[in-house]
Amino acid sequence: MARSVRVMSDLELAHAAAFGGRSGIIVMAGTGSVAYGRDEKSRARRAGGLGPLLGDEGSGFWVGRQALKSAALAKKLPHGLALRIAHSKNPIRQTAKLASAVFLWARRDPAARAIRNQAAQELAALAAQLGRGLSFSGAIPLSWHGGLFKDKAFLKEFLRAAKRETTRLRPQPPLMAPAAAAAWAGQGPRPQIG
Repeated sequence: MARSVRVMSDLELAHAAAFGGRSGIIVMAGTGSVAYGRDEKSRARRAGGLGPLLGDEGSGFWVGRQALKSAALAKKLPHGLALRIAHSKNPIRQTAKLASAVFLWARRDPAARAIRNQAAQELAALAAQLGRGLSFSGAIPLSWHGGLFKDKAFLKEFLRAAKRETTRLRPQPPLMAPAAAAAWAGQGPRPQIG
């Protein structure tokens, strides 16, 4: 039986996994999108994460929706797909699933590449927004988490977009998996990584 239990959001856990308890900004992108940062004064803020109705720019849902609206990509999509998705049991998740196809097409198709690159730019803008609202004395550690970042070309474009947003963002891969971070979160001293 545990002596104590600490409850934290998925944002806090991903941040802990990325930075091992240190300050920085993490951008999460899967079906939805959000950025979370904690500065050197331990102040925390978030940007995005408003869901598909009011936001989620750069997310898998956003990518899929852009593809469904694209006249240039219409020939690649099955006829009537948008209507079937709109009336499906989970239209948000079904729309987000299209992101993997868009990223695959982006290798050769300029319209798909433009959507992928705009998604990366939207996510980089979330990170830059947080960087302006938090206090960092020097470079701002930036990390990432979520299914969209498994695509290497998308990750590369995100990092390029982050550099265009501000040279203060210093990209670094997560230090550990979120499950490992959950094991030590709140359990005494932080592990020394690297």
